[in-house]
Amino acid sequence: PSVVALDDNDEIIVGKIAKERLVTHSDKTVSQFKRFMGTKHDLRLGHRTYKAEELSSFVIRKLVDDAETYLGEKVDEVIVSVPAYFNDAQRYATKIAGKFAGVKIDRIINEPSAAALAKRSVSHQEDQSFIVVDFGGGTLDISVVELFDNIVEIVSIAGDNRLGGEDFTAAIAEEFLVFNQLTKDSISREFYSKILVQAEKTKLDLNDKEEVKMSVLDQEQRYSLNLTYQRFYELCQPLLARVKSVLDRALMDARFSYVSSDNFVLVGGTSKLRLVQDFLSYCIDQKVQVSDNPDLMIARGCALLAGIKQRQGEIRDLLLSDICPFTLGIKVVGDHFSPIIERNSTLPASRLEHYYTAEVGQSQVKIKVYQGEMMKATQNLFLGELEVPVPVNYRANEGFTVRFTYDLNGILDVEVKIDSTQEIFSHVILQDSITLTEKEIKVKQSELSRYKINAQETEVYRFLIEKANRVYSMLLGRRRDNLMEETKRFEEEVKQASVYQLPKVYQSFSRYLDYLERGL
Repeated sequence: PSVVALDDNDEIIVGKIAKERLVTHSDKTVSQFKRFMGTKHDLRLGHRTYKAEELSSFVIRKLVDDAETYLGEKVDEVIVSVPAYFNDAQRYATKIAGKFAGVKIDRIINEPSAAALAKRSVSHQEDQSFIVVDFGGGTLDISVVELFDNIVEIVSIAGDNRLGGEDFTAAIAEEFLVFNQLTKDSISREFYSKILVQAEKTKLDLNDKEEVKMSVLDQEQRYSLNLTYQRFYELCQPLLARVKSVLDRALMDARFSYVSSDNFVLVGGTSKLRLVQDFLSYCIDQKVQVSDNPDLMIARGCALLAGIKQRQGEIRDLLLSDICPFTLGIKVVGDHFSPIIERNSTLPASRLEHYYTAEVGQSQVKIKVYQGEMMKATQNLFLGELEVPVPVNYRANEGFTVRFTYDLNGILDVEVKIDSTQEIFSHVILQDSITLTEKEIKVKQSELSRYKINAQETEVYRFLIEKANRVYSMLLGRRRDNLMEETKRFEEEVKQASVYQLPKVYQSFSRYLDYLERGL
């Protein structure tokens, strides 16, 4: 368990032993700190204060120590899984936690991606799509994943970093307080910790019982609550509405119209709750059940990624794609956010947008880069900026193109091209955890340039469009209209498709054109 405590000698203890002290030493024990990764929030542990990444480093260090003891050899590099909805600041904080723990975190993998890898390793179907619901103690991630050929591709991600099993426990605790005419502020911290422990037990007991009696003794007075499964379901409606919102967003971004219970892969402790399974079953009108070994799937996926990294055995050719969980864009006039790489774009990704100077006669533009989904740019996460000189033009607003190229390691190449002079200015924005020399940055830019070719500029695309024009000229009436609609759909799919999906998109449209041609 991700729990850290101070023992009686003020020494750090981690895991199950620390969890046992949540009731008896609540002031010297802290849990669910993952929610505060990448923030300035301080967490109190006895008379000391810690940042979330410091507390996480204690957990990582404990895991590494246990692994070294078991393996009999030193571990100096680790793969860490994080909620898919972690932003750059949270991922950077995770790498810092590794540094504090004395190990190198070279690769961070999204938890649903790890579960997808594990699913791929036991699946006998080559091509399939499924939905990974990763519901832990403090966070919820839902991803749509496609498996085809030797590729595991994450199609869409949605999540809530502040929704987890602890919230369902807190809902029971609140009902207990109300029923016994108590308030959280009027009771001791130790008493409330006892209530939380019993609320957690009650939550789990309701998995196979219709009614559970919850009882807590405090200062020789006993308080109790009889809680039915139906009442528990009612109490959690606001939380379940948030689950539905995340599910809908993931399916909408993936353009999923039909969902089968066979598609679902449920991982994480909270996904074991009957309440969660019943609610997901209600959402799709089919029975949804937890996957085999939900607690181990993500760890198994991390192990597989280590195997891929080492190019080992039959998994060496397995390709795991990942996506950008948040939109990347720039600030424009009026503090508006202009997206360039949309969320759920497969990485590596390269996109461009065209802009004009705000005023005639302007001599420079400042490109401020943000990450997020808010309409106002400054409400999103600021990543960096680039100042670009533009020719002073008193007749018209000067035009320029901004291209973003983003890779799997969080390296963002910002390129600005001036319309009138064709001059190009570029700037590489790194996560704070990445330090590169000027020479290394040049090499990275060279690598990223491979992804700057638009799919619409490829020979295959141009050939298919020309073929569509030729077939169109030979058709009449409704068949012409159908071809026009299919061509528009093809153009949109090519624009949105990842480098891995393009061959399937090309092949599908080519077959359609062949079919029409045979009917001429």
